[in-house]
Amino acid sequence: MKKDMGDYSIFGGLQGIDRLEVLTRTVAPFTNRFLDDNQGAIKGRCLDMGCGNGSVTLNMASRIEGRGHAYGFDLDQQNIAYAKRVAEANNIGNVSFCRLDVCEFQEKSNYNLIYARFLLSHLHYARQLLKSIYHGLVPGGRVLIEDTDFSGHFCFPENTEFQSYVKLYQQLLNKKGADANIGQRLPQLLKEAGFHGITVQIEQPVHSKGEGKLMAELTMTGISEALTKEQIAKKEEIENIFSSLKQFRENENTLMSLPRIVQVTAVKPKQ
Repeated sequence: MKKDMGDYSIFGGLQGIDRLEVLTRTVAPFTNRFLDDNQGAIKGRCLDMGCGNGSVTLNMASRIEGRGHAYGFDLDQQNIAYAKRVAEANNIGNVSFCRLDVCEFQEKSNYNLIYARFLLSHLHYARQLLKSIYHGLVPGGRVLIEDTDFSGHFCFPENTEFQSYVKLYQQLLNKKGADANIGQRLPQLLKEAGFHGITVQIEQPVHSKGEGKLMAELTMTGISEALTKEQIAKKEEIENIFSSLKQFRENENTLMSLPRIVQVTAVKPKQ
């Protein structure tokens, strides 16, 4: 696949790490439950594709300590450096991180499990990457995917600027050829890639207080530069939305959700 992630919609670097830390803590209970449900498949060589700050890679490494190794790939060098520091500080030895654009992934029958969270929704070549994941697994290997149905956001009471944020995010990814609502299509895409034994379930975090309510603001900040660059929204409109999201979040009587998180598993058939 001669493509790249150079136009990833949300900023990276140190600011991106801060956002990922909040996101990690917010969705951790749901991801942990997903991994618990698939504990039997987490063995041998496990890959976290687009690993971000490495939180799930390290989680998998702890689950297979003494009987397997976890690998994390990410395009952002600062993410990789951060993940390596955390692994070293916690003396986790059965884990490796390296910088890699996922479009360059071409390994064959090398992993027992491949995991990806909030990755495919940002790619204009998701279908091709799923085929690469299929080829990267050993026969009988399993893929675990968590990704978004962004249209499933909600807040209470209704808020026009919150809905504008949700709409702008979807427009941005659509303009880049990606799909913020790819979660709905994952079962079919996995079937087309050759997988069997497909399962699907949905989780949705919702918050009345705490840092989970920050995610809309953090994400709006993260996409603001891309929105103006792509001429989807003007700076003044973005600032107004951000200000309204902040006021809405600070109101203790409001609810703010994250997108619906679609969790899908599938198996590469034994041949």
